[in-house]
Amino acid sequence: MTRFVGIDVGAETHMVAAVDESGTVLRKSTAFGEDAAGYRRLRELLGDPDGQMVAMEATGIYWRNLFAALVTDGFSVALVNPLRTNRFAEEELARTKTDAMRSTLSASPDLRRRNGPHPPSCPTTRPRICAS
Repeated sequence: MTRFVGIDVGAETHMVAAVDESGTVLRKSTAFGEDAAGYRRLRELLGDPDGQMVAMEATGIYWRNLFAALVTDGFSVALVNPLRTNRFAEEELARTKTDAMRSTLSASPDLRRRNGPHPPSCPTTRPRICAS
């Protein structure tokens, strides 16, 4: 079973959520900090990188450290254009989107299908926007 992890990137705090292939929420949106303690918390929340696909927004410069840490730890990471996440939310949600909802949307199998191919066609060794 593949686990899809979505991360909403912020300047000081990020949100992480996870769903399975059917879109069932495995981890409700949870905050973690942009610091060593926050990264340790994320690592504890995620566990083993095998069988997990992480999607995160490439927001400003804030995604870079997190991307490097996840790839170094062996996670497959796809960068998602924030504009695509916003458009998906506008199409799918009738209410205002929050950071908690955004992290879940980033993990959504429906968003992944709309954004096109992900790894292995999207390299995880260097940053690249996979869904533009």
